[in-house]
Amino acid sequence: MLESYVTPLLMSYVNKYIKNLKPSDLQLSLWGGDVVLSKLDLKLDVLEQELKLPFTFMSGHIHELRIHVPWTKLGSEPVVITINTMECILKLKDGAQDDHDSCSSSTSRSVSDGSKSTTKPRRLQQAAPSDPDLPPGYVQSLIRRVVNNVNIVVNNLILKYVEDDIVLSVNITAAECYTVDDIWERAFMDITAPELVLRKVINFADCTVCLDKRNASGKIEFYQDPLLYKCSFRTRLHFTYDNISSKIPSVIKIHTMVESLKLSITDQQLPMFIRILELIIALYYGEIGGHKESEGEEGTGHVREGGASSPGTDVEMESLGSSPYSSQDLYMEGGSPEDPDQGWMSWAWSFVPAIVGTEEEGEGGLYMQGDTEGISNYPQQHTLKDPIVSIGFYCTKASITFKLTDTQLESSYYSPQKVKSREVLCMEHEGITIEVLMMGEPFFNCQIGFVGCRALCLKGIMGVRDFEENLNRREEDAVFFSCGENLKSKGMTYLTNSLFDYRSPENNGVKAEFILDSANHKESYTEIAGMQRFGAFYMDYLYTMENSSSKGSQDFSGLHPEELVPAVQETSMKRLVVGPLDIRLHSSAVHRILKMITCAMDHEYEPYCKPQQEAIEVCHGPACPEEISRLEEFIPTRLTSVTLLQVSVTVSMAEFNLLHTLIPVILGYKAAPRPVCGPVFQPLHPLPSVRFQVERVNFDHSVPMYGPELVSTVSSLSQPPDNLLHHCYSHLYLKVFGFQAGLTCQDRMGSFLPLISIIPSFSTAIYGKLIQLPASWSKRSSVPTSECIFELPHFAVQATRPQTLLLQAICQSWTHSMVNGSPVPISESLLNEVFKAPGVKYPGPSPTLEGLVQNLELKFCSRAMVKCASGTVGAVKVCARTPGSEEGIKEKLVPLIQGPSDTKELHMSRWLNEIRKPESLLAPDLLAFSVQVPQQGDDCRNSGAVLLVSVQGIAVNVDPIICTWLLYQPHRGSSRKQQQNPGPVPLVKRREDEVSVGSAPLAKQPSNQASDYASSPMKTKTVTESRPMSIPMKVIPETAAEESWTTSEERMKELFSHAWDAVKRLTLQLDLQSCCVFLPNDSLPSPSTIICGDIPGTVRSWYHNQASMPGTLVVCLPQISVLSAGHKYMEPLQELPFVVSKPILEEAGEG
Repeated sequence: MLESYVTPLLMSYVNKYIKNLKPSDLQLSLWGGDVVLSKLDLKLDVLEQELKLPFTFMSGHIHELRIHVPWTKLGSEPVVITINTMECILKLKDGAQDDHDSCSSSTSRSVSDGSKSTTKPRRLQQAAPSDPDLPPGYVQSLIRRVVNNVNIVVNNLILKYVEDDIVLSVNITAAECYTVDDIWERAFMDITAPELVLRKVINFADCTVCLDKRNASGKIEFYQDPLLYKCSFRTRLHFTYDNISSKIPSVIKIHTMVESLKLSITDQQLPMFIRILELIIALYYGEIGGHKESEGEEGTGHVREGGASSPGTDVEMESLGSSPYSSQDLYMEGGSPEDPDQGWMSWAWSFVPAIVGTEEEGEGGLYMQGDTEGISNYPQQHTLKDPIVSIGFYCTKASITFKLTDTQLESSYYSPQKVKSREVLCMEHEGITIEVLMMGEPFFNCQIGFVGCRALCLKGIMGVRDFEENLNRREEDAVFFSCGENLKSKGMTYLTNSLFDYRSPENNGVKAEFILDSANHKESYTEIAGMQRFGAFYMDYLYTMENSSSKGSQDFSGLHPEELVPAVQETSMKRLVVGPLDIRLHSSAVHRILKMITCAMDHEYEPYCKPQQEAIEVCHGPACPEEISRLEEFIPTRLTSVTLLQVSVTVSMAEFNLLHTLIPVILGYKAAPRPVCGPVFQPLHPLPSVRFQVERVNFDHSVPMYGPELVSTVSSLSQPPDNLLHHCYSHLYLKVFGFQAGLTCQDRMGSFLPLISIIPSFSTAIYGKLIQLPASWSKRSSVPTSECIFELPHFAVQATRPQTLLLQAICQSWTHSMVNGSPVPISESLLNEVFKAPGVKYPGPSPTLEGLVQNLELKFCSRAMVKCASGTVGAVKVCARTPGSEEGIKEKLVPLIQGPSDTKELHMSRWLNEIRKPESLLAPDLLAFSVQVPQQGDDCRNSGAVLLVSVQGIAVNVDPIICTWLLYQPHRGSSRKQQQNPGPVPLVKRREDEVSVGSAPLAKQPSNQASDYASSPMKTKTVTESRPMSIPMKVIPETAAEESWTTSEERMKELFSHAWDAVKRLTLQLDLQSCCVFLPNDSLPSPSTIICGDIPGTVRSWYHNQASMPGTLVVCLPQISVLSAGHKYMEPLQELPFVVSKPILEEAGEG
């Protein structure tokens, strides 16, 4: 009796996907308990139709299929399905390929097409076409137990994907899926009250992923190292049902755990790996293989179909070509399950029921209204609901190793060539978490976190063996990027509430609770909570679709097309937080990073989606008032927030410099000839460095979710409201807190000395906005296309002359390099002077120059007709400070520049007897300006540029201490070089010396130049010595030197012609107050009773209170005022853009 129910069920699955099966033979074998089928071909068209992937199957084979049915123990032993050696080859669909060539959307679907299946939710067609008549009672429950306990074993699963010259293959040695009990041990289980839970485990053993390049004939010439080699991981599945008769779980949890994940990428695999990532992104955003924006007149008039939307991704919703501003049927449920154009992410969501083995029913039995206790913040008013799906990936430790390769020829002619790889860079991660929570289309959330992350250098790069094992360098020296904490100190927080956490509700018999609305989500998952759980990196992406009346997550699957759909509010928010970050950019790290960039650029792949010319959408007439009021109430936007906490970037002096072979390739120039081998590497100690520190960086960006439709509607209004116009821009906010920079030095122990401040801590902010679809606003000259505002309340720079010389040496070590990569020498006495080596006497303290800028504000605005800018500088002060000494010499402060300053009548002696108060906080700004330049094509009457400038009085003290600061020279002593042997190294007949060059662009160099450097020591010496050490070779080539003198003269003439034409049409208003220059023959330090930086007050104090005042020459420059003829005076600081009054002569002519 059981055979009559179980056999057709198994046969329907097998016969549907496998060709050329005889049902009679299969049925007889099943009755015997075991079935063995060999050399089977899969029905590729059925697989493509069922899966609805953007790929097509080129081939699919099963070597052996075994089915074991324990007829006598069906209630206690599972049915076992074993697949031995299954191989499938896929490629991108031709239609998808055509899409990414033309980047044009497929034919838009009509309203009638979208309403074919609006009365029932969209689901994937199940494998079984129909259910046999199941008897009630024991048999039905037994069959349910059999289905719930089926074991699936796959041995040797091979999947291949081919595209262009890329061959991506995945090989899994063994995979097994079976049912488990509450402690995740193998067992024969059933869904029973009160838990109503089913648990399964999938174990994957020895997963290997290879990425190789094939030639035009399809043959792989070079076998690369596997991307992933023999990685094992396990997956736990947890299904919670509302009741025993439920056809689909109410909660689905699928969590995967990997203990160790080791990826390996060679220089030849890197472009292919990036290509695969671009393919995934293009599929995710619907650029290929799914619906994109409809073009032409169909762009805004179609119903949004549920079958083409994807859960939780507003980008796909935006790409459907539907307009929330022109149709109230936007969120009407549609989409036939048989729709062949179903989007990729929609396919993923609709595949959820298939995972748990449920069949689609037309009478509404797919969803059962059950108890939603334990599920917080979820409205109960709908009888149909989507399941809550939680997908998680957890990895304890992961590493990505970058390798450079070198080809090796095999002895056999027919065998393919092999490559030998050399590790140069490794990134290590600890505690990786990727979690996705979704419930239908109204709610989608993705969270990604890392507990710790670091990157370190390995072995050698470009012939420089800086981290070879024989150098015995410490591991701390190799680490150039570190972020977060380690698992030992953080614990297992990355597994919190996962199926692998023994404290999770599912592992303690408790029903899990989920937050499914945006308000509670933002309160629960804050930046602080994310960083407490992870510590290095936290990303939270949230998409919600909420009813504007109830503010709760909605399920729109039960709505009928004739019903008036309530207004919904879509929100999309991305938050990224990066924890304490320490970056050390030394020669080893920079050369490895740039080498990866050059390798990544070494390809000829066409982009999947080519950029299109911006299309001006045809307006369908003015919007109705109801539509405008609805837009003013709520406009969906995408918000992105990035926060960096405690960032430290240390740039060390270059210990070797071969950038002249890398930078030209990255910039697109011809690569410079390179030496055959680099310099012998010897670490430099102490190693001077520049360090930048930031306490916090906030970056916020907002953009309208449906930009084209919103712009089309708002731009059609004669006077658009400010709120609607505001949302037609993309907005950017950047705030930097606690930025400072200084000098430090790494000693032989690897630790850094305390920071010598060059730029004290300051904060700044930038705001910018850019109009969406500028072509739609070309006729609206009053609408700004872009704006930018920059604010800097306080900025100071302070440095001694030795510190500036050391900064110059550090910069020059990066911008210039010798032919063979040897470094620029550095004076040991300069290092001792800057970092004050103990036990060394110095003749006297060096003065420190300090510059201060206060209240700097700049604003830029661009419109269709003009570009304009304005700004103010509150005050500028420069002074020199001489430090005190132990002998009792007090610290002296000498003011050098002061602005604004009261410079009236300073050329007369009577001001010395007056009492003048220094400039207060209420004084006018030192500099105020406004400039406006017309765009090309502007044919208005007053088409010239306008410049309004106002400068207040400035006092300058040319003190002799300036000469002391400028004329400083380091003490004579040993001039130590970073390398003891800067000369070239003799050639060695070992290929690993030439691995440095890596991939193609740098390898194709003429051989005669390499032999010149290697074989002739005298020639190399001549080249090195003929170039002074202070003027080494520049890293970036100068292309201007190749131009002829004739071309230069013509450009100069053209430049002068344009400049003179601009000056003739310039409207100028210049107001420059007097500048007073004091030239004392001896230093004039400011007394303690005078406010810091007051130069006239300092001179007056010396004149009255000191016994002998140094002779001082006072030069007062005249006050200058320039006004263009006929121009009326205007305030120098104007609101942008501003209108210039017509010249007086033109007004008289008009009268």
